[in-house]
Amino acid sequence: MASHGDFSPEARERALRTVLVADIFGDHAELIVAQLPDVPDGSVLVAVVDADHAFAGTHHVGQADLPERIPQLESDGGWAMVFSYPATTEDVRRRAADYAATARKRAELIDKIIARRAGADD
Repeated sequence: MASHGDFSPEARERALRTVLVADIFGDHAELIVAQLPDVPDGSVLVAVVDADHAFAGTHHVGQADLPERIPQLESDGGWAMVFSYPATTEDVRRRAADYAATARKRAELIDKIIARRAGADD
């Protein structure tokens, strides 16, 4: 049978940590939105939470540079979310909640797969 993803305990832990991190993005929604009008044309605002679950600020990143910059900003175990004008505080909070819900579902899926595999080994 082919494997279609990482269903390791580490992947489960990362998903659970992402749920916590999503709340941090949501908690900083007003700060994120306040900085959007200053983003130059052709760029977006990238908000970052570090590996210690602390809000690490925002960065203006050119849209063409996103594939290179996002991994750099997420290095050392951090998370990044991209925002563009005219997002509202509610938009940011909604996206953060969706991010948390997706991560929660991933952790639940990993739990089911691990349980199924454990049952097959019995």
